Amino acid sequence: MIFEDKEKLDNFLTKIDKYLTEDKNQRSVTYSNINVDSWKGDKLAEENEVLLSDASGKVNVYMLFTALKGSTVYTLRYIGKTTRKFARQRVRNHLFKKHDGTGAKLEKVKAHVKSGGSVKISWVLIEPESLRNWAEEELISSHPEADWNRGNA
Repeated sequence: MIFEDKEKLDNFLTKIDKYLTEDKNQRSVTYSNINVDSWKGDKLAEENEVLLSDASGKVNVYMLFTALKGSTVYTLRYIGKTTRKFARQRVRNHLFKKHDGTGAKLEKVKAHVKSGGSVKISWVLIEPESLRNWAEEELISSHPEADWNRGNA
């Protein structure tokens, strides 16, 4: 069966993509050296409490960006999804501390930050929430540079 109004979906995806990739919608993540060296995830999460609080219940599609040490040029590395209910925990898992069972990108983030690089995150809340699955899949397909996504690796 063919969805007959695909143009509306395409326009919606373009709007989501533009929002997530605009610099003004990307939030810097704080990683103080004292907590990075031995990676104190709980302390790093505390340093970023405002970011985590802002994400709580307001995220279901997000992008992670990185810049090399000394650079202000950020590159899209990962596109992910979550439910509103678990938004705060999912962001925390990617950026600060995770349980072994999750597929979060924390190891890649840790390696990048320990090398002196910086990280930004952007997010959006898509409604109806079930469209987050479609949006994530379409965004991953349209951004092969997001090399932390399995399909783009």
